[in-house]
Amino acid sequence: MKTTDNVSRRLWLAKGLLWGCILCLAGQAQAVDLKTYYVKANGKRGAELKTAMYQTIHSHTNIGYDGLLEAYHESDRRADGKLRDWYSNATNYVIGGPAENHAYKKEGDGYNREHLVPQSWFGSGEMKSDLVQVVPTDGYVNNRRGNYPLGENDGGTYQSINGYCKLGACTYPGFTGQCFEPNDEIKGDIARVYFYVLACYENLHPNWTSGSAGQVFDGQKYPGLKSWALKMFLKWAKQDPVDDVERARNEVVYAKQKNRNPFVDYPSLCEYVWGDSIAYAFDVTQPHGQTGYDPGDNPDNPDNPDNPDNPDNPDNPDNPDNPDNPEATSGTIDFAKLIWTSATHPTYGEGFTATANGLTISYYKATSTVTPISVESAGGHIRFYDKSVFMIEGAEILGVTFYDNGGSKSDCSILIDGRDYTFDADKKITWTGSMRPFVCTASKQIRMSTMDVVVRKSGDEDALSPNFMSPVAGPTAVFDSHGRYVGSTIPRQRGVYVIRQAGKIYKIAK
Repeated sequence: MKTTDNVSRRLWLAKGLLWGCILCLAGQAQAVDLKTYYVKANGKRGAELKTAMYQTIHSHTNIGYDGLLEAYHESDRRADGKLRDWYSNATNYVIGGPAENHAYKKEGDGYNREHLVPQSWFGSGEMKSDLVQVVPTDGYVNNRRGNYPLGENDGGTYQSINGYCKLGACTYPGFTGQCFEPNDEIKGDIARVYFYVLACYENLHPNWTSGSAGQVFDGQKYPGLKSWALKMFLKWAKQDPVDDVERARNEVVYAKQKNRNPFVDYPSLCEYVWGDSIAYAFDVTQPHGQTGYDPGDNPDNPDNPDNPDNPDNPDNPDNPDNPDNPEATSGTIDFAKLIWTSATHPTYGEGFTATANGLTISYYKATSTVTPISVESAGGHIRFYDKSVFMIEGAEILGVTFYDNGGSKSDCSILIDGRDYTFDADKKITWTGSMRPFVCTASKQIRMSTMDVVVRKSGDEDALSPNFMSPVAGPTAVFDSHGRYVGSTIPRQRGVYVIRQAGKIYKIAK
């Protein structure tokens, strides 16, 4: 994606460094106990979790439209004292100076207030002056954005100085209209603003369906966004994680408005509401929502240094709590031949479990309100009901193919690593990736007789390259340390990644 040349990039990074005095004040300001503040969200998941956040953050102080300009002195001050411009890395505005609300003919003439969710979509009301979603931007670039949806494009219509922001035909799957693309360095911030809006204004966003708003919002309380937009924002949030600049701004918001952006406080919250963790109950006492959550290696964090291997378990260095079964094999699993026993999972609830190909196959209800899974081996199939969870344990799973035997609902799908998969013309759902254990969730009734599974055997380990630092050539699929797909290129942030390319697997720590 197109950031900038090295000089302008270094300039922006320097400008984007957190203002030391604000960090200090923000650290002192967070007297709020997050687990108490967000207590209504504890134990919730999916739509219920989103509503719990609405009940927590919706009621807040309206600082007024003019109050935004005053707030920017604290919320968006760069290390050099100038304004942090969300849409340009080529401006040096004095906050509150003559450039404030100045008329513009080109980029750099003046700055104004940008509604990341355009005001033409929601009208008036307190959202017009919500500091979380109204940010300072160059007036000219803001005008070029207009009320186009946010997206990804090649800049065919317009590019700001240094190519920092772009306007053009959307290249992200699911939408082809004109869209405005912010820079990679700010995409995660903006995604978390949209997640905040979906939670804070849950009572309003189902009404945002006219004009270009209907290209982004789905008119429903949950999930709230069109599928393409939701997947894109989840990707942005993952590729541009929360940093100290966002955390400090969140503290200023709390001091001004008396509410917070929970998606900044809990960087993985979006996954529990819409993503790959919707089957898990959210724990407000944990920074990532679960006791066992591993955010991956971060050599810049002294509390979580690089440690990709665990020498205490040489047979399975990366996952001592979920060891591989050396007898696990790839192949077809015939559900009619399995012997099922009742089982209860601490998170997913009641279900059934069986063994096949050296693997443990399990189905769980996920919530107490979901109809129990129906295991009908005599009929040669199983029925995987809405919101039920399917799990494969015993090996690293590299591929799964589900076969519809003709009894599945027409609009059913399976949610895997944050993406919905539907049956193709051959009545198959095929997933490839890297996941251990493999976990997915059903939408509507799915009836299957057989399933193909591909596992990684220990003999494949000679393909691993722990010091691989540059992008590999050719078609690739990159997964994070949890097996979640992150794209076709290695993310900029440090961590442990698994790369699948041309039938080989590479593991890197960067």
